[in-house]
Amino acid sequence: MVTVTAMRIEPLTFPAPGGGALVSPPSRGGSAVRPGRPGGSGRPGQDGRPTPGRPGPSAPAGLSLLDSLAARTADLSHLADVLIDCVQGGASVGWVKAPTKEAATAWWSAFLADPEHRTWVGRDDSGRIVATASLALTSKDNGVHRAEVVKLLVHRQARGHRFAPGLMATIERFARTEGLSLLTLDTETGSLAESLYRRWGWTEVGAVPGFARVAGGALVSTTIFYKQLGAR
Repeated sequence: MVTVTAMRIEPLTFPAPGGGALVSPPSRGGSAVRPGRPGGSGRPGQDGRPTPGRPGPSAPAGLSLLDSLAARTADLSHLADVLIDCVQGGASVGWVKAPTKEAATAWWSAFLADPEHRTWVGRDDSGRIVATASLALTSKDNGVHRAEVVKLLVHRQARGHRFAPGLMATIERFARTEGLSLLTLDTETGSLAESLYRRWGWTEVGAVPGFARVAGGALVSTTIFYKQLGAR
């Protein structure tokens, strides 16, 4: 049973595969610039450690470096559990049927190591990750002003505690701080998520028919949304 007395959301960054520790960076100032992006939060260096930067105004103070393999393994395990639970609950997030724990853990490890991804997590009172959302940046020269929201996932036991809107608000604040002016996302047409994005001020572009396959083999449509944040 998930117990949440106060919603806790924090940034989560993994280094390149094979080196360093899982980092939950503390909130701090600074103006380090990631190449090709104004006000960037830094890309992991060649030694696997993140370069200095700003994780965004929503990051709570007091987050610490989790420098043990056990901490890294635990968080990856929690993220895998969230992914598996959401797929089992019918979420169309890239899988037709739920992956194994091993496959889900390996997927998260690779996803978090990508320097273009920024990921936030929500934790319950025990510190277990029960929700997550990510922002996929782009290194394309003509696209440094935009990013895509991906993998907004909330464990079914943690729903109703406002993790989803909290994560989305956190991402939007971070995006504005980074100088981004446009966010995009897509979700299964007719899903609960589709109605939530409209409620949160996202604009529908349209639906792509037969975009994704779901359990049972049927093809379902996906609806594409965007949100203009305004130039910083």
